[in-house]
Amino acid sequence: MIGKVDVLMKPALNDILLSSSDLKAINGKLHSITGIRDFFQSADELEEFKSLDMERIVQGEREFGDFQTPSHLASQVCHYLLAHYQINPAVVIEPTFGKGNFIRSAIECFPKLRKVYAVEIQKNYHWLSKQALFHQAEALNRTWEKPDIQLFHDDIFTHSFDRALFNPQEEILILGNPPWVTNSELGSLDSKNLPKKQNFKEHKGLDALTGKSNFDICEYIMLMMLETFKNCNGTFAMLCKNSVAKKLVQDLPKKNFHITDMKLLNIDAKKDFNAAADASLFVARLGGKADKIVCDTYKLDEPDHKVSTFGWHNHKFVSNIEKYKHSSMIDHCCQFTWRSGIKHDCSSVMELDFAEGRLTNKLKEAVEIEDALVFDLLKSSDLKTSVITESPRKKVIVTQKSIGEETAPIERDFPNTWRYLTNHKKQFEARKSSIYKGKPDFSIFGVGDYSFSAYKVAISGMYKKSAFTLVPPINGKAVMLDDTCYFLPFDDMKTASFTFAVLNGSIVQDFLQSVVFLDEKRPYTKDILMRIDLYKAAQNTTFEEIKAVFDVIKVESEEIASLTPDDYQQYMELLKGQALLL
Repeated sequence: MIGKVDVLMKPALNDILLSSSDLKAINGKLHSITGIRDFFQSADELEEFKSLDMERIVQGEREFGDFQTPSHLASQVCHYLLAHYQINPAVVIEPTFGKGNFIRSAIECFPKLRKVYAVEIQKNYHWLSKQALFHQAEALNRTWEKPDIQLFHDDIFTHSFDRALFNPQEEILILGNPPWVTNSELGSLDSKNLPKKQNFKEHKGLDALTGKSNFDICEYIMLMMLETFKNCNGTFAMLCKNSVAKKLVQDLPKKNFHITDMKLLNIDAKKDFNAAADASLFVARLGGKADKIVCDTYKLDEPDHKVSTFGWHNHKFVSNIEKYKHSSMIDHCCQFTWRSGIKHDCSSVMELDFAEGRLTNKLKEAVEIEDALVFDLLKSSDLKTSVITESPRKKVIVTQKSIGEETAPIERDFPNTWRYLTNHKKQFEARKSSIYKGKPDFSIFGVGDYSFSAYKVAISGMYKKSAFTLVPPINGKAVMLDDTCYFLPFDDMKTASFTFAVLNGSIVQDFLQSVVFLDEKRPYTKDILMRIDLYKAAQNTTFEEIKAVFDVIKVESEEIASLTPDDYQQYMELLKGQALLL
């Protein structure tokens, strides 16, 4: 018995579905029109399709972390590849085809296309894509040979590609728009569409525990496709966040991919996807070995105007190669160790507000504890001024002086603080990060002797501006920073002041502009900051330039005003001594 067909289906498709109950006959007719092999895998699928209400099919389900590519963008990408890479692929491969807009654009754009091979885990997208391909075939009324289209309802993370695709004589195009989410975000959405859990970047120790092992699903899929088809000839073109493309290029020296002619073409993600992300089309040639690992950047709307080039230069990874050439002399190793601020993952209890002589927490509770473990706290948003001169808006309880230190003595030495912490133990036990497992109660991270240094020079890891802030003690007590910040610790004002001035000087600022990727969630990292050779930077900065930095930033301090060239020379000698130890 022929079932009900959705009224949104066009008459021609409706007629075919109603014309027969023979699955083979229906598939044959649909194949002759669309090129889709096995339009329906079974009689059950046929009946399922007939009963669908297309208006109610959820498009772009959040479970899968996808942003569906609009038709105009898919078409723009294909026409760009045709015009600027002069490609005419025989085979198009798409790992997560969604609603099929890239497939339809490829069919329209590439006349020599012989085969489409595409994978998608979400069944509703199969129905939407097949129906759209049928309507396209009708509208095109294509007179040349239709491509053979294979659409697989499968998980790309476990899919086994047909060996016939690996024909070195045929030009392939790997095309698509993989999900723009991380594995942890998909996990929080309870998605089944996850790769097998693994630390695929091979991060070690604390890095693996605290976030570096979290990765973009898009990056994973792109690397997987490049690995799978590394010995093929053709082109690789995928939409992704800029941060994903950057990481891919950065990791290429560790890979054995045969890719050349890399380009990154920025798109307007807000307009095309309503997404607050910096995103681009990443394109590369397959089948060749590059002499240098660099990627030229453009705007997709202005594909003939190169903006900049990023990649590897003299064994260093940089964001702007031309700018880097003018400041590369300081790219070595910092004479001091950059530290990150305190991490506690329990702000409702550990962070306090101070107003009208009383402390309160985020739970709106009055907090009466000993002062000894309470310190002023700076967050990224507090580092907008050049020098901290007043108590910040927040305070923090510092329960340890070093990582793993026993916290039990707090009960004896500071009973009110212990009582407060114990009363909120459930909040500490709810912390999800594995770094706290097996550690003493109320443990924190990012703490050590350096945390209690009197003077600090700090920078926000999150902001785009590379401004460094001088942090002296307040009321005779060291000021803490949170884990969005990085800092250098010092015991004396002179060393801290000169370091502050050198870091805010032109050569360091130029260097940071050439190595930092501002579209990263955290542009300034410890790895980046540790590349600043303070000794070489100071060698290229005169005392007059140091004083000019203080004047421009309008630092008002008697101690800074009294600094002399001899003081600066002593600072240089200190850096030289530290440099010899490296």
